[in-house]
Amino acid sequence: MADSNNSMSAFFVTRRRLLAGTAGAAAAWPFHGKTRAAELTDGSSAADPALRLCGNWQKIHDETLALCREQQRLETHLARTVGFPCARVRLADGTDVTLHSIESLNDTYSPENEVEWDRALADFAAHQARWDAADDEIGYSRTDELIRQSETAESALLDDLPQTVATSIEGILAKLKVILRDGEHWEHPDDFPWPHIRSVLGDLSRHHKYRSGDAMTAASR
Repeated sequence: MADSNNSMSAFFVTRRRLLAGTAGAAAAWPFHGKTRAAELTDGSSAADPALRLCGNWQKIHDETLALCREQQRLETHLARTVGFPCARVRLADGTDVTLHSIESLNDTYSPENEVEWDRALADFAAHQARWDAADDEIGYSRTDELIRQSETAESALLDDLPQTVATSIEGILAKLKVILRDGEHWEHPDDFPWPHIRSVLGDLSRHHKYRSGDAMTAASR
């Protein structure tokens, strides 16, 4: 459990944004049934290093998403059964506030409210201990670590993508799709350049489908 409210919020928003982009992106992922047809026409995609890299990235990406969903389930369970660690403290001016981090609690300290602050600090520590015990039992933090490892593996493959030459149209399309899918998670999908990349991806996919159809027709004659 992060001590900072801001870091905790940013962390979960990032993961949830990742999940939010999954449904629309998944439908557009190319070459499940089409790859075999392309191999039959020219045999080029079978040995395409870019296609293999993108396939590996997609596999790890799917695993990351599955872990994110599991983490959300565990987070919901902890929030409902234990609640996010917090403490209520009365400020020197008599205002009551509920705080969710040690930093925030420390900021409220003053000699005038020292007794009240000590009580709130003890309450927070007890609440944190209950959260940690439940976390250990259900594996929430362990799942978080697995997500970080999976994200690191994704990132390493993404770093290799610009240096990996595509030797088939499938490889080119797959590289574009990986770029699009990853980029849309971190930025608004309607902002430049994501609609433009989607347009190029669609144009290439339609062109390739048309050309592959012509090749298959010619081969059958």
